[in-house]
Amino acid sequence: MHRGTGEKTMIELEPIGVIHSPFTSRGSAPRQGRSCSEPMKIEIYPQFVPGLGTMEGISHIWVLYWMDRAERDILFAKRPDWDEPRPVFTIRSPARPNPIALSIGRIEEIEKGIITVTGLEALDGSPVLDIKPYVVEIDCIFDSLNPFEKK
Repeated sequence: MHRGTGEKTMIELEPIGVIHSPFTSRGSAPRQGRSCSEPMKIEIYPQFVPGLGTMEGISHIWVLYWMDRAERDILFAKRPDWDEPRPVFTIRSPARPNPIALSIGRIEEIEKGIITVTGLEALDGSPVLDIKPYVVEIDCIFDSLNPFEKK
């Protein structure tokens, strides 16, 4: 909510669950989850389990989670293969003012409030903020530009 120039609004988030991952420290997870075949378990807290329904017909989900071990006080980041740092809002670095991750997980299994997925790059214990179904017709923009494409 915007309240005017220079005024901040406090935002309160309640995690809906936690990610159980084989990756335990910064640098141990893959740079992008899409190439990760390691299964991870998303434990949905009991009060939110009814929100899962059956998830019938859903093969992939967007997982929004908090990168709780990321740096929050930098606005430029650099990968080893880049010549210069880039502004954080133009890249996918975990280091950013609000380290919210957005990853697509492939559902492998759902059982008793635990969603087993592949395709995430989360660290063990990362708080889950939300999950949403991935819908090709809405989420895939075929003519989008690639900011990382070499020119």
